[in-house]
Amino acid sequence: MFLNSLSRYQQRAEIARLAFRERWGGSSLEEDILKNRAVSAFSKTLGVDPRSWEFDLKHYAEEPDLFGAPVFRDDQCIATFSFCYGHLDSSLSLVVTGFAYVDDDGSAIIGTLACQSNQEESGARRRLEFAGINPDTLETVSHDQEMSLRISYLDYINVLMPQQRRDAIFELAGLVWGTDNPQFLDHPKLADELARLGIWNLDEVNECHMVGPVEFQQGRCTAPLTYPLYGEGKASKYDEDGVGYVVEVHILAEIANKPGAVGGAMSIEDIWWRIESIDDPQGNEIPLIVP
Repeated sequence: MFLNSLSRYQQRAEIARLAFRERWGGSSLEEDILKNRAVSAFSKTLGVDPRSWEFDLKHYAEEPDLFGAPVFRDDQCIATFSFCYGHLDSSLSLVVTGFAYVDDDGSAIIGTLACQSNQEESGARRRLEFAGINPDTLETVSHDQEMSLRISYLDYINVLMPQQRRDAIFELAGLVWGTDNPQFLDHPKLADELARLGIWNLDEVNECHMVGPVEFQQGRCTAPLTYPLYGEGKASKYDEDGVGYVVEVHILAEIANKPGAVGGAMSIEDIWWRIESIDDPQGNEIPLIVP
């Protein structure tokens, strides 16, 4: 339901974030795809060792462009994807296409792979430049910070490049909600759930929240934000002193001009979260997962 509340482009960015999130075993999604039997066999027909491909993705701002618009069916959505790999020692490229299946618990599974090869020039530099990112340093292209003091905040956001918008909203979120026990934890739905589980003292680590694409649609400005938070909760059978929790909070924020003052304001339009314990079970015990 939360995914469905986003715009089409924001949905693609969120699916990409789910697909590229940390995976069990330590390997990345792009590495796992190269280990697929069909992909490996196709690579060998080109005379290329599958380990010789390099994923053509330099910055997370490019991720949405790798996924198509999702289709929602019951409690699952499906989106096409196209990943491009470049050969380390030649201009040969490998394109792997398939489907990403996203379940209601926020997990993304890749399936139905197909491969082809072409000689097209990589579009990574072009995509990065369009987003406002220096393709050599991967840093956001600088912009006039003083502009925000001369015009309304929404007008200021609107004239920025895509990655500059994300950076601006990142800073605004820190000002509006803070990082230690951020104010959105008081949202009625989330606060009730945290109280039920006895979770407290939630903190953001090193300001590591993420901002998705900032969009203007029908006079509104919205952006999805993801916050990984860590805190303590009730004692479990694994730990008499209490158990640690990770609370991943997803927010669809609406951005507006600050009433009667210079700067921006943020409000929560939709919110979703997943909660997991991070205790350390012994032996063959199964770790506690909060439903």
